[in-house]
Amino acid sequence: MADDTGDWSLYPYDPNKGAPIAFAIIIAVVGIYQIYQSFFLYHWPKFGSTMAWASSVWLAGFICRSISIRSPQNVGVFIAQYVLVLIGPPLYAAAEYFILSRLLSYLPYHTPIHPGRVFSTFVLLSTIVETLTGSGAGNSAGSGRTEAQRSVGLNLLKAALILQCFIEALFFSLVVLVERRCRRAGIFPKRVRTVCCVLYVTSAMIFVRCVVRTVEGFEAGRCEAGREDPYCGPVSRNEWFLWTFEVANITLFVILLSLFHPGRFLPKDNKVFLDPHDGKTERIGPGFSKADSRAFWATVVDPFNLTGILSGKGMVLNKFWEEAQPVYTGDDATAADDQPFVVSQAAKHDQTV
Repeated sequence: MADDTGDWSLYPYDPNKGAPIAFAIIIAVVGIYQIYQSFFLYHWPKFGSTMAWASSVWLAGFICRSISIRSPQNVGVFIAQYVLVLIGPPLYAAAEYFILSRLLSYLPYHTPIHPGRVFSTFVLLSTIVETLTGSGAGNSAGSGRTEAQRSVGLNLLKAALILQCFIEALFFSLVVLVERRCRRAGIFPKRVRTVCCVLYVTSAMIFVRCVVRTVEGFEAGRCEAGREDPYCGPVSRNEWFLWTFEVANITLFVILLSLFHPGRFLPKDNKVFLDPHDGKTERIGPGFSKADSRAFWATVVDPFNLTGILSGKGMVLNKFWEEAQPVYTGDDATAADDQPFVVSQAAKHDQTV
């Protein structure tokens, strides 16, 4: 495509030169602050590592886009920025899975899935999405691709985006199910309500992004064979769709998880659970792995225990939460919702006995 000066460009529009720099700065600042929160303040290293990895990828994408805008005929840099910006949000979505996993460990009596397999199950699905997205984006980006390459790339990209929408719908459904069970039991404390609300909002953000990207993919699929310009619809031909529904949307996602860091509301130890009887006392149990007596491989292959459900046996669990368990003696969880969890020496001793 030619720009206003007649020079050939890989972009179908005159790209904004300041936006990539601005968002790169925002993501870098928020990312550094989240590292402090996750590793030093709340001690959630796995969550912090996930967010740091996603922010690094997205930051690299903005840097590449800034370079690409100033070298609009460089195919390699154009593809790099396209792929990196595209795969950043699914990596951020993995942080949601870790939060849900910890929430279900905190409420083991309401979980429809093995809490320890939430992250691995959704990350496996997300890995498939990332693989399809990377391959599809690499084959469909730019005007130097053959028609066969573009067709294969677009099909892979559409499959990845549809799968991502399905994953978010499943994730959202699990949060809804947990909330319904909490309300039915009459125990739905502020901490849990806050986490559920945050997950609803972040999941909706990812879902909106997926829908817009899917529309873009199907627009590209309607391009006429042999068309030199591979951008056929309003989503791909107008840059504001990218900055609004992708970049600004997911940047708010990142900021939200910093303002409402899960370490403020949930314990860092997945063996800590909320007493199902009073909804206030926190106790330390053996962990959900002791409740689910199935073999490790069975929980990985069938985290929802569909085999037991379909066979009529249901979820056969050793309900440790109905037995006497030591009280969690860290900071008072009901006194100040904004305080991080700190396990006392006595509590640590109880976990090892």
